[in-house]
Amino acid sequence: MKYVAFFISCFTVLASLAPRGVADVRLNEILADPATDWNGDGTVDSKLDEWVEIVNTGPASVDLSAYRISDASAGETFRFALSGTIAPGEVRVYFGAEVVEWQAANGVSQFGLSLNNGGDTVTLYQVNGADVSVSDSQAYVTAEVANDRSLGRSPVGTGDWVIFDALNPYSGAQPPNPTGCAPSPGEALTCPTPTQATTWGRVKALYRG
Repeated sequence: MKYVAFFISCFTVLASLAPRGVADVRLNEILADPATDWNGDGTVDSKLDEWVEIVNTGPASVDLSAYRISDASAGETFRFALSGTIAPGEVRVYFGAEVVEWQAANGVSQFGLSLNNGGDTVTLYQVNGADVSVSDSQAYVTAEVANDRSLGRSPVGTGDWVIFDALNPYSGAQPPNPTGCAPSPGEALTCPTPTQATTWGRVKALYRG
């Protein structure tokens, strides 16, 4: 019995030393085709005003030093290394301008996030030594991100991917659904539940006896 107690004790110690919240950091919102001065530097720039937002959906703060952001063309060469910590429920936005600064400081080509307006895939990697794993990944097509539309989760961090299109309304019939909400870099979404396109006939059918 004492050996069982010993192994349980060892397991408890190891569990307490293991990194917490590893799977809780997720992509939350992507804006790839800026038509607004999103980073607030006074100029609209297709590279500097792009942004990617992440969120910590877990119960504990997470050390971000092992995380990297990349697009499809960069893959595991990565665009940007994250740093600092992210608190439970916190959303964090990374603008292209910040990414360019990091790239310059680290002696790599200054492509920014390099999000392709014609469609791309954003990936959040976790790096532990030689081990590289995908923490989260999301692909998008042109219509989802065109001219100040963003693609994001609703509810924050856990919901389906929807289009935030208040600045450039989406009238297409293909999912994901438009919401009529504005992109919200670095802020928790407070907009109503996403809407779904329908017809007046379908609405009337809901009330027929």
